[in-house]
Amino acid sequence: MALLKAAGAGLVLSLLMGVPAHAQISSEGGPIYINSERTESLERERKVLLVGNVDIRQGTARLRADTVTILFSGQPAEGQTTSGVAGNFGQIERILAEGGVYYVTPELKAKGDKGVYELATDTITMTGNVALMRDKDVAEGQILRMEIANRRTTLEGGGGRTRAVIDPSSASNGNR
Repeated sequence: MALLKAAGAGLVLSLLMGVPAHAQISSEGGPIYINSERTESLERERKVLLVGNVDIRQGTARLRADTVTILFSGQPAEGQTTSGVAGNFGQIERILAEGGVYYVTPELKAKGDKGVYELATDTITMTGNVALMRDKDVAEGQILRMEIANRRTTLEGGGGRTRAVIDPSSASNGNR
């Protein structure tokens, strides 16, 4: 059993390590490291399922959830060859995280019920009971969109209103 778990983790790592840093949860890019209780590779569907205490790290960013589904485009990324394990899947197109989703960077912490990363827009969208924390500031709503490369964050109430507590004394030097 441990051998199967290690083989599954090795498959996912080889898939992700072979993919250029186009898909990212961090504006820094770089390799993506994954830890989960179970890994399932669905080659015909070009997706990988990660189940149970999923922990994904890239650079200084971290994504945690109960389950994560990684969907591949089937098209190789620019500069990627079609040989090897990663060549069969193509580049990461979408990452879907569900259940107790946490996204953490040195600048912010966000939580929600569901999170989706879209390569096409380089955007993370979190939905359901969303909370965003920066320093001592806290904002709550239902829909959070984070444009990674643009460093733009939008919070919506989703039919309700957003709520925030802002502590002016916690503003960083870059915001003054």
